[in-house]
Amino acid sequence: MRKHYRVRSENKRKTSVQIAALIGGRPPEPFEKARVTVTRFSIGVPDHDNLVGSVKDLCDCMTTPSLMANGKVRNKFGIGLIRDDSPVHCELVVLGVKCRRAEQRTEVVIEEIVG
Repeated sequence: MRKHYRVRSENKRKTSVQIAALIGGRPPEPFEKARVTVTRFSIGVPDHDNLVGSVKDLCDCMTTPSLMANGKVRNKFGIGLIRDDSPVHCELVVLGVKCRRAEQRTEVVIEEIVG
């Protein structure tokens, strides 16, 4: 969050490209309501507020871009997996798991909530 806005934008663009490559392209329709579970495996488990805050840019990459009234695009790097990251459309679960250095990774599971 403390990076220059251009560096953050470039990181979001790269993350969006990586996600799209992993899932085989952009989905035809986003989930209207979804549970997004992000599990961070690391050698140390951060405080809960830092853990949740660290997934903001990742969530922005999963949302659907939309046109604002002033003609600008909101979430221009979003690939359209979920409609929005607001609580109305997204139930966010963020977990921290302690592991060895060689096992560090981040896992993201997106499940559609029907009904």
